Amino acid sequence: MTDATQQAPEFENPYEFFSHTDLPAVTLERVIASLNEDDFGAVAHPETPNMAVAQRNDLDWVFSITDELVRVECVLPTELDFAEIAPVFHVITNELNAAAFDGRALVGDVDGHAELRGDATFTAGPGMNDDQLFHALNYAVVAAQEALLGTLDNFNEFARTVQERDAE
Repeated sequence: MTDATQQAPEFENPYEFFSHTDLPAVTLERVIASLNEDDFGAVAHPETPNMAVAQRNDLDWVFSITDELVRVECVLPTELDFAEIAPVFHVITNELNAAAFDGRALVGDVDGHAELRGDATFTAGPGMNDDQLFHALNYAVVAAQEALLGTLDNFNEFARTVQERDAE
């Protein structure tokens, strides 16, 4: 009976084994390809390297890669005056973010208008395979969107309460 298993090559330094393994980096091209497996419609940002953009679920999406971090953002512009509404949004987003380990909510100022953002970041080290990248991106998309929509739901509840009190 012969042994069909192959022995791993022996190296003087055991860590040398890893230096001979080709670990693919997570690149913008891989992120775009993975998103588009799910018909996300992601494209490279024309002016910003390492960034992709898309439109899905009536939201603008931004995907950026820096070192080994992939950041996923969904963006919801509003017509609300930033100076007037920012304190309310900050209270609501801080409440959500105090317990958020998946997605976070942010408030931005764009030309004087408030902009709500959902955000999720994950580490994508060399060697992350396509299945892992696909699942990490999907999870981050859901987490970012839930953070944004949770903030929006809480804001709508706040606005209804204020409207009801003003009507009394």
